Amino acid sequence: MFELFHCFGAKPEHQVSADVAARMLGASKCRYLAVNTHTIASVETGDELPVGYADATLGSVTALLGPDRAITPVLNINHPVTAGEAVQRARRAVELTGVRIIKLEVLDADTLTTSHNDAVLAAARQLVDDGLEVWPLISADVAAYRAALELGVPMVRVMGSPIGARRGIDDRVRAAIDVILAGDEVPVMLDGGIGSVADLTEAIELGFESALVNSCLFTDGADPVEVLARMRAAVDAAALVPRG
Repeated sequence: MFELFHCFGAKPEHQVSADVAARMLGASKCRYLAVNTHTIASVETGDELPVGYADATLGSVTALLGPDRAITPVLNINHPVTAGEAVQRARRAVELTGVRIIKLEVLDADTLTTSHNDAVLAAARQLVDDGLEVWPLISADVAAYRAALELGVPMVRVMGSPIGARRGIDDRVRAAIDVILAGDEVPVMLDGGIGSVADLTEAIELGFESALVNSCLFTDGADPVEVLARMRAAVDAAALVPRG
């Protein structure tokens, strides 16, 4: 099954309660719960870490889901701008939660919309050395992708366009993405710039194993549960179409 990953808002205006977060996971059929870490300095337990930017937390969402819903928490190291910040935050979050899957990014400090590839690779190297499962986010660059593979990561997240751009795959990076997907060494996730169902179906056609959506779920005040349900139906249908 094509994995439709998602977060629970890209900014404080995107308000998601624990109930809405649980329903979003039901609509997407996602097996993973992205747990933000930007408040790491102000919490005392892992259950207090936020899911999104409202009052939903790791503890409240997992309690609502209950024991019958298999869900795997993933530590979302969201919006660090240096490798040191990312590593420090990830290690503290692991200490608080026991979760050992790290959704890692280090963003350009000026825009917070593109990956600082050298920094994310430096952070990934340290966290892999800690024995953690690391999913690094890179801008579409073949050399950065190969460097990530050398670290032994089990998946690489590749940006199609800047975070929040909703442009899908930018024509300027298509050649690099073709090379990355041709390698087939590890699963590759399209993460960054997705704005529509068409972007998701193109990801399937190109050979991505998964995709992550976030800001497009809230466009013009949309209901993220309904948007995810439409996306899930579309990717399930697209996945049935044989690829040449």
